[in-house]
Amino acid sequence: MVSTEILKSFSLFSGLSQIELARIASLCRKRTYEDGSVIFTIGGWATDVYLLETGKVDIQIEFKIYEQEIRATVYTAGKGEIFGWSALVPPHRLSASARSQGKADVITINGKDLIELLERENHIGYVVMKNLSALISSRLTATTIALRHEIQKFAKK
Repeated sequence: MVSTEILKSFSLFSGLSQIELARIASLCRKRTYEDGSVIFTIGGWATDVYLLETGKVDIQIEFKIYEQEIRATVYTAGKGEIFGWSALVPPHRLSASARSQGKADVITINGKDLIELLERENHIGYVVMKNLSALISSRLTATTIALRHEIQKFAKK
């Protein structure tokens, strides 16, 4: 079982009590991904939320500029960060791919199970969704900056 102390280190759960963290901990599972492992791919169904315990994970999108296909890393998640948040947000489709950069130890939480808990426990739901909205906002900003950079690189060719 994952400890509440580990969960406390993730900003998604900032503001929750030990008892509330224990409820979330009961939903957690641990997984390890080797270097270069594809954790999930864009367009798929988001089933799990991922909490990165150790390592780094590249969040990538693929797009075309004219005839050139580009895979761009729009964000690199590090220790203590989450990814796969689409499991908590309808329509639960993955908006990016995730690939481990080196060995990555993650904690997974089934999105449906977590949503059920958030619906039953209103305070937990409010805090987690407030923290999630801040995370999504910062990732949108990071994605915009990364895409501008990729387009500028392409324009210089």
